[in-house]
Amino acid sequence: MRVGIKLEAVISAAAEIADIRGWNDVTPSNVAAQLGIKTPSLYNHISGQDDLRQKLAVHAARQLFDRMIDAAVGQSGKSAIVNVGVAYVRFVREHPGMYEATYRIGIPNLPEFEQIAQDMLRLLYRLLAPFKLTEEDAVHAVRGLRSLLHGFASLEATGGFQMPVDKDASLTVIISHYMDGFQLADR
Repeated sequence: MRVGIKLEAVISAAAEIADIRGWNDVTPSNVAAQLGIKTPSLYNHISGQDDLRQKLAVHAARQLFDRMIDAAVGQSGKSAIVNVGVAYVRFVREHPGMYEATYRIGIPNLPEFEQIAQDMLRLLYRLLAPFKLTEEDAVHAVRGLRSLLHGFASLEATGGFQMPVDKDASLTVIISHYMDGFQLADR
């Protein structure tokens, strides 16, 4: 094994492969080739393809969560939700393979991944607090927002938005109108 290769380099190579070539190409042999090492050398860091992909999913989820946190800082109410939504879609644009890793990991309940997913939910619930939603309505709001963002990013990635209108402007308007449905008011 080449001296100095660490787990971080393995995950970084996997992320690059995922973003450039796609999720299906995230294999130990492709990562080893990317790093210029023999495949068996990877097993100092991973136990196999599932483990590699799980580690990539955790890394990707952490990166996405960091973007969401950064977008929320200093914001509240609808503007916070809009900023987080735009940051989410921008992450998908920049890292399509890493994003795919967040919903394609094969084994549910991976503790590290589940912790990050719970942190994301807590962030969204905190950002929704000014809307004074019931617990059930907050769940509906989070599910709807995630569906909106995932759908927008997926359609965009497959060339679904060809009209000559700025996509970020559309995204901002869509999220804003969605949040207007929950009106900041006493409920």
